[in-house]
Amino acid sequence: MLNMKASLRFLIFGFILLAFNYSIAQTLTEQFKYRIYFKDKPNDSFDAFSYFDDAAIVRRIQQNLPLYDYYDLPLNQHYIKEIESFGAQVKLQSRWLNAAIVFADEDFERSISHMPFIEAIEKCALMKVEISSYGTDNEPIDAGRLSIQDRKVLKSQTSRMDAELLHEMGLSGSGIRICVNDVGFSGADIHPAFDHLRKNKKIIATKDFVGGGENVYRGGWHGTAVLSCIAGIIGKTPGGLATDAEFLLARTEWGNKEIFAEEENWVAAAEWADKMGARIINSSLGYTDDRYFQRDMDGKKSFITRGANIAARKGLLIINAAGNEGSGKWRIIGAPADADSVLSVGGVLPFFNRHIDFSSFGPTWDLRMKPNVSAQGTALAAVAKGVKSVDGTSFASPLVAGFAACIWQKFPEKSNMEIFRMIEKSGHLHPYFDYAHGFGVPSAAKLFSLEKNIDEPQKDIFTISRNENNPDQIMVLIHALDSAAINANEHYLYYHIADARNVLKEYYLMDVKANNKPLVINTAKIKRNSTLRVSFQGQTKEFKIN
Repeated sequence: MLNMKASLRFLIFGFILLAFNYSIAQTLTEQFKYRIYFKDKPNDSFDAFSYFDDAAIVRRIQQNLPLYDYYDLPLNQHYIKEIESFGAQVKLQSRWLNAAIVFADEDFERSISHMPFIEAIEKCALMKVEISSYGTDNEPIDAGRLSIQDRKVLKSQTSRMDAELLHEMGLSGSGIRICVNDVGFSGADIHPAFDHLRKNKKIIATKDFVGGGENVYRGGWHGTAVLSCIAGIIGKTPGGLATDAEFLLARTEWGNKEIFAEEENWVAAAEWADKMGARIINSSLGYTDDRYFQRDMDGKKSFITRGANIAARKGLLIINAAGNEGSGKWRIIGAPADADSVLSVGGVLPFFNRHIDFSSFGPTWDLRMKPNVSAQGTALAAVAKGVKSVDGTSFASPLVAGFAACIWQKFPEKSNMEIFRMIEKSGHLHPYFDYAHGFGVPSAAKLFSLEKNIDEPQKDIFTISRNENNPDQIMVLIHALDSAAINANEHYLYYHIADARNVLKEYYLMDVKANNKPLVINTAKIKRNSTLRVSFQGQTKEFKIN
């Protein structure tokens, strides 16, 4: 009898569970996500001083920007109520894009399409988001148990951007507010790598755009590692260059799968960062083939890229990982790294300024140069419990963000795009560039030499000339190898061929330590008005191919 009752209860429970699952499936099937764009906004008065943090007002004044503009105005709430009357559930409102993100049934689009205040409607599919870390399965260890290799990596990730020089100049990101958009910051609230941030009250605010509230110390260690590469101190060694910067921490991602709204969360976080007075936003994510085609990487199509471009117009410097698709089918950078106004960061090997295999390549679909610069694609970083070696352009990006904070501390009167160009010019390859390295790894020594207008004549490390015996051949001859540079692993010669529009037709890297023979380039099949550029040990030369 007891067994029969138990069986009956089990059967009833099974029917209830089946019905419950059917109900959920039916609800999910009937609900769709829409982005509703409105034609206008109300012309009500707007008080910038009550809406923005003081730091945001200061940033606008320093960059000669208006205290507010059309993008800052709130949405027309009458329009919101109208679409809600058709059964829409509003999840998010974007001032910048004058859009509401809603969930509604399949008939919703047809029902409201005739409304005169609606500019456009986008029906959105679910999508994945790439978190730009790569192959990080090793176990965390205590900071006191670092191997010699770990210590070398930790020192290298900042020293290659001239950390010692920045320290001597008193530059550590002080006074610069950075927003980090990421999946989560598990353990960052108690990790000893951030003791100095907590002690000095440098974490200004936190916000969870995924689950709501202010608790961002969940969701995974990825954001913790990213923050570590901007401002962490592991033992007594800085893991990033901006150890005295201020921080806003925004949780915008849900693991490595989007449930509904990561792009929208990112834009909402950018609007919040702007309101809270951030100067820099660092994000280590990218949208690629699960949502877009390569032709969509044109710097203007994706929702997140549009938001990033507006953020740049508002005076924020957006720094984004190039992505880890370099060895996969997609290969190129994703959104929002495709934006013209986003400083996209590729990865190079530890100890070598050479492209790391997983780092995504440029150019954009419309043939703009990407990435803009590069940094070390392997780092030693703080994670939820301990520290570990991590790989990915996720960690190259925050290393550059720390560099940017130091430069902006030195030049607070500069605009975001002026800092952007200064960082590009500081690249160890500049004015040479290619689609693997951009302008190379930023160098404080190079940047400050440029700022001081030091124009000392350089001795010819190499020469470029036509072969007297064969006019279809160009010869690149290295006169002498600098032993100090060779010992510092600067033994790569970079060269590219650009067409009349400065679009690269081909580019190469040659290890002259292994092969110190003259470089011979056959020009018979190269179009006229092309340019050969060669960069070696800090010297760049051009040769016109006519």
